[in-house]
Amino acid sequence: MNQAKMLAQMKAVTNAVYLKEHAKVKPILDREAQLRGRLAMLKQQVEESRTLLDQSHEMKALGVDLQWQRWHTNARRDLNLELAQVTSQKLRAMDKLRHAFGRKHAVETMEGQYKADLKEQRNKMLFDRLMNLD
Repeated sequence: MNQAKMLAQMKAVTNAVYLKEHAKVKPILDREAQLRGRLAMLKQQVEESRTLLDQSHEMKALGVDLQWQRWHTNARRDLNLELAQVTSQKLRAMDKLRHAFGRKHAVETMEGQYKADLKEQRNKMLFDRLMNLD
């Protein structure tokens, strides 16, 4: 029974580690989604403003089109840089999560195998008792 207790404790610990790592991934995924949404919104704004800037000679004369181009290029660069950093964090966090899941799964498998072996031994012992009753 000592091994069963040890496996139950290991299962509890590996499950807690897995849940901890899983909780770390969610904010990173949320941030990634937010950045991707901002990039999509910026792309849409650029497409919508392109026709307006092409048709407006006053804006071109004042240089608004060049300022807009500079601003959205810088904004896209900054968003892509931050997205790259978040993606890197996500990959590291997902790697840790995979390892935690692997440990959790291995301990669950060991516990299941132990219980199956114990049940098989018990059944064999009962069968042997029944066979010796003649």
